[in-house]
Amino acid sequence: MTDHKRPHDMGGEPGGPIDTVDHGMKFWEKQANALRNTLTSRKVVRLDELRRAAEDLGERYLQLGYFERTTHAMRVVLLERGLITQSELEAKMAEVRDRYG
Repeated sequence: MTDHKRPHDMGGEPGGPIDTVDHGMKFWEKQANALRNTLTSRKVVRLDELRRAAEDLGERYLQLGYFERTTHAMRVVLLERGLITQSELEAKMAEVRDRYG
């Protein structure tokens, strides 16, 4: 077992203030949440895979917001499993940017 703590492991450390205000969700956050729910409920990916991919961010984990971390994790897992390719992802991202940008 290693002593290396990952950024998400804050056990016993001060966590700072908790923001209890509901800020709602941006459009892209709703889309990301729906995609994650679809992928996990249909057993395309597992939550533990997504958690591992998010935790692998290292120090970036604490710099990104929740939906940024989960979106990154979905990308990593889908690429790792060969369910999408980097070129397919880039093409789709360009298509979406053209549509909404």
